[in-house]
Amino acid sequence: MRFALCFPDLYDIGMSNLGLKILYKIINDIPYASAERVFSPWIDLEEYLKREGIPLMSLETSTPLNKFDAVGFTLQYELSYPTVLNMLSMSGIPIKAAERDHTHPIVIAGGPCVVNPAPVAEFFDAFAIGDAEDSIKEITEALYLHKSEGDGKRESILTALSKIEGVYVPGYSTNPVKRRYILNLNDSPYPCAFPVPFTEVVHDRINIEIARGCSCSCRFCQAGMIYRPVRERDPETIMRLAAESVAATGYDEVSFTSLNSGDYSNLPYLLKLFNHKFKDKNVSFSLPSLRVSSVTEDIIREIKVVKKSGFTIAPEAATSRLRLVINKDFGQEDFERTLYSIFKGGWLNLKMYFLIGLPTETDEDIEAIPVMAAEAMKIARKHTGRSVNISVAVSPFVPKSHTPFQWCGQIPMDEINRRNNYLKRSLSRKGLKYKGHDERMALLEAVIARGDTSVSSLIEAAWRGGARLDAWTEVFDFNHWLNAAEKTGLDLNALAEKSIEPNKPTPWSIIDTQIKDDFLYKEYEKALSSEKTFDCKVNCHVCGVKCKSGQYLSDATPVEISDRAPDSFKTRYNPVKVRVIFSKTGNMKYLSHLELLTTILKSLRRAQVPLVYSKGFHPSPNVSFSPALGVGVAGEREFFDMEVTPPFNLSRYRDIIAENMPLPFVDMFFIPVNTQSLCKFITAYRYEIKDVGCTIEDIQNRINTEENKWILPILVRFDIINGSLDVLLKDTDKAAVKLSACVKALTNKELEDVDVSRKGMYGWQNGWVEPVQPQG
Repeated sequence: MRFALCFPDLYDIGMSNLGLKILYKIINDIPYASAERVFSPWIDLEEYLKREGIPLMSLETSTPLNKFDAVGFTLQYELSYPTVLNMLSMSGIPIKAAERDHTHPIVIAGGPCVVNPAPVAEFFDAFAIGDAEDSIKEITEALYLHKSEGDGKRESILTALSKIEGVYVPGYSTNPVKRRYILNLNDSPYPCAFPVPFTEVVHDRINIEIARGCSCSCRFCQAGMIYRPVRERDPETIMRLAAESVAATGYDEVSFTSLNSGDYSNLPYLLKLFNHKFKDKNVSFSLPSLRVSSVTEDIIREIKVVKKSGFTIAPEAATSRLRLVINKDFGQEDFERTLYSIFKGGWLNLKMYFLIGLPTETDEDIEAIPVMAAEAMKIARKHTGRSVNISVAVSPFVPKSHTPFQWCGQIPMDEINRRNNYLKRSLSRKGLKYKGHDERMALLEAVIARGDTSVSSLIEAAWRGGARLDAWTEVFDFNHWLNAAEKTGLDLNALAEKSIEPNKPTPWSIIDTQIKDDFLYKEYEKALSSEKTFDCKVNCHVCGVKCKSGQYLSDATPVEISDRAPDSFKTRYNPVKVRVIFSKTGNMKYLSHLELLTTILKSLRRAQVPLVYSKGFHPSPNVSFSPALGVGVAGEREFFDMEVTPPFNLSRYRDIIAENMPLPFVDMFFIPVNTQSLCKFITAYRYEIKDVGCTIEDIQNRINTEENKWILPILVRFDIINGSLDVLLKDTDKAAVKLSACVKALTNKELEDVDVSRKGMYGWQNGWVEPVQPQG
């Protein structure tokens, strides 16, 4: 049973998605099933694929999407919906479920957005509601049985899927479908060994979910409601997952993710435990944005042990009144204490998140945002003696389904614009950075998030008009949506601003998140009266989820951890230096130099090579490379030097490094620590340019022209061998070798139009010699 896991955005975004990695592992662990990944192409690649008649294909086996048994989409963001239609269309799959037959894959959606499936119900065959760790196994089994033993009718498999708990099938499911959730995170599957990208992705690190759900009851937050109850992994489980993930991937950073990582029950203990185990390996951790009240000096102390980057807090609202409305209450004393801890800890970069357009918000609440940010700068100067970088990120409130504010409309777009402009001006005058979210995007998010089935026609019309990848500001075109609204007769502003009467059914009533509407409405009333709801870890508020306060929290008992660094962390050795030879050939030639560096460093960490690191707040391995190769240029004998701690068994690590490197490994050997660096030693480069289509005389005539004679001082020798140009070029005091210009001068062709590889690199020692002088 073949399953395509699709993410309706670029590879750079999708490969950061933890849910996709979890499903990838679960399906591929099933003996009779396999999962492959599919991402949206960028605009230029889409045009190329369409021009050449190439369908959208999977990464693993280049299988067209329409050849899979099932196609699953992760829906994280409302404006990704047109991209879903685009990916289906590029694959030859009808965009509407009603137009598909037994020859087409079953198209399934999951992710947080599907708690209101109405706007896209027309496009999907089924929806997996809630946690998918268990339901994906049952979905896969049902598809497998239908394929191997079923009658082949599409209606039969849709009926079977509709009987699975937590699966909504439009036209087949009648009663509200209950959200499914797992209770024990410690026992749930986790993707420690996942495909490691060569390119840098948006969250280029290991992500370990330390908890799922949130008990703070922020009234604007959909995730905080639909992921209840709070379930925590034990610190020991987290540490095991971290160790396995670091060993399998070679990443040197672990992000402890959850909706509210700062309130994890054993967070200070977890961070101290992590640092004790990993700081001698120079593996650091990071935390997502924290609530103001959850930042403590213990947390600050552990964060800066190995690596210190920027710090992010999320006040959301700048007045105590509005914070009570949204149930995100903290006082001025909490705020000052948090900033004191941050700046005392040495941080010089702070990001603060705020929402605007919240229910009951006034101009006084807006004016308080720059005042609060300026207060942060004042505290920073007091404790650091200097100005720091403070940025204020502002997003318009978007009402979401299954929240206490689901009945509220969004404020008008021109009012969002007015408030944003005020903040931009005011923050700029105070020397603070402002980052806003496009109010037009927020309008569309509001239209879709609470939309009914009529919104599907808007999404389809926008896509047919050119909308796709609309999360990208450089691609987003509001006119696509305005034209779509005109064609469908829908009023975008009216849909976004619409208030809903609490007692009336909603488009998302078909989904039972197990949070009762009565609870949501009581929270809405408490918001209007500025009444606080306390953390439900301690006080149950009978929201509807069947759990007991604190039932699924980590029950690990912290043990004493020595503050003394492990012996291996202390410098008691004189490092040794090793030179490695490798090749950059095949598809690897398309890696940039930076991608090549990070790929090799991850390989060395996977091989557990005992690298020596630099000192300071951002330690980096003492690894240096030979001169860079351009993208698309192959290299047959490339070099890098690394400092390692002794004793270092050369023959043993030859095999281990070769096994962990995705590039061809050639050899390695010891060199003296004071050996001249590769970039200083190497001054000549031998290239082969294939099928140049010219003779030696042609080249001689070309390089003796006025236009090309500049190349003569750097040209050592050249020859034509079997139709290919073999050339040795050298750097001079006045000019370094620039390959693209040299190829043009020698062949009259552009670099991207020829097949070129670097055959060797040399330095001058009574002749041109390679940097290969084994020691010991």
